[in-house]
Amino acid sequence: MTKINRTNKELEQVNKKYCRIILTDDLPSWHRLVETKGGQLEYRMGIGKKKEMTVRAYRTLIRSIVQTAKSHQLDNIALEINVKGSPQLENMGTEWTHRTVSENLQLAQYEFNKYKTEEKDKVELKEILVCGKMTASEKKAFEAGLIIGEGANFTRDISNTSGDDMTPSLLAKAAQTALKGTKAKVITLDIKAIKKLEMGLLEAVGKGASDSSRFIIVEYWGLGKPNKSDVEKKPVVLIGKGITYDSGGLNVKPSGSMHDMHMDMSGGGAVIGTMRAIAKLGLKKNVVGLIPTAENAISAESMRAGDIATSMSGLTVEIMHTDAEGRMVLADAITYAQKFYSPSVMLDAATLTGASLSALGQHTSAILTKDENLQRILQELGEESGDLMWPLPLWDEYNEILKSTRADICNIAHNFSRWGGCIEGGAFLSFFADKKIPWAHLDIAPRMESIATDKLAKGATGEPVRLLVSFVQQWKG
Repeated sequence: MTKINRTNKELEQVNKKYCRIILTDDLPSWHRLVETKGGQLEYRMGIGKKKEMTVRAYRTLIRSIVQTAKSHQLDNIALEINVKGSPQLENMGTEWTHRTVSENLQLAQYEFNKYKTEEKDKVELKEILVCGKMTASEKKAFEAGLIIGEGANFTRDISNTSGDDMTPSLLAKAAQTALKGTKAKVITLDIKAIKKLEMGLLEAVGKGASDSSRFIIVEYWGLGKPNKSDVEKKPVVLIGKGITYDSGGLNVKPSGSMHDMHMDMSGGGAVIGTMRAIAKLGLKKNVVGLIPTAENAISAESMRAGDIATSMSGLTVEIMHTDAEGRMVLADAITYAQKFYSPSVMLDAATLTGASLSALGQHTSAILTKDENLQRILQELGEESGDLMWPLPLWDEYNEILKSTRADICNIAHNFSRWGGCIEGGAFLSFFADKKIPWAHLDIAPRMESIATDKLAKGATGEPVRLLVSFVQQWKG
């Protein structure tokens, strides 16, 4: 793991053990590794015209610096934060700049080597030194960015771990580890408690697995635990899909569509990483994280297409397709949140549908909500944080295809329509969300895995931890 440190020294003053990163106005394709007459190693990177630097390009630039250092086997590098001459970046403010730098240095230094045999001759990037004086508020923002980035990386560790090593019970243990030593409380409900609560959908999804379903609750009372009259203390509730491995169930996934399904709990992992960051930051907010977790496995006990399960809300669900399981566990979690926490707002995050990738590609997650204000906030914070979001409609017209002749609703379109699958998932969840509580569904399947333009290690991205932390910080209820 690379250490990220800061110093009040100017870049020109740092020890010769550091390779200094020098950003120039040359074309971005221009790179030079040189040794000065004084014996100082410098890596000179062209970034183009400073005045044209965008918020998105700046994040990529920070990551590219780390990626370049690794590719040139540099063990110590030093850089400075200077956005003067870049109007878009200056408009964001210095606190945003410092937080963005530290967040993206954290994300870029991450590698997942748990299953790799040790490479003895590999030169690792040991330290990144950020130079220059910072105000008290800039230091605080920089340190916050390190914590948030680390929370996202913790999420990536969970998501990248194989399904055999991250079953529902082990995910519950990972949550305990994540919040150990903080003021957050982790509670895990086993299958007996799930049955007692009549969470029939969560129970059904995990029936085929040897490690039964769990329901993970993380409570953080930064403002103090509320009573019924404390409207201002109502918590933000974050819900994450925790399917630790998704075979598709008896409607088994085809070859080439199953090998990465250890990452189908990325939403649950993101909620754990977010709660870790929130607790370590000591935010003066009340936040509850809920992670319904199960393995969608194949056995004689697996739920069947055609089965009917009763949700915690009392609505009955005809299971038309066993690979539409994520929405089922989220539905019971939404009901649980409303019954026991009276949230000021609810967000759920889930790698829910391949259809979201068809609609949006791999650069942005989808927002589905009927609350225009909530949609606007999430879009704006997506741009600000880097966990990009784009809206899709959640109109009542889409509800009709989910009506069942045998039960209250189906878990997919009753006519097996191939169209609008991402919206269909959100529409299913809308049957369980209280219309009086602001709620948004985030389909993060497009951002489950990194792509080349992310300038990140292959595997999980850790999204949308940055967005969720920013949302909690800014939500006023």
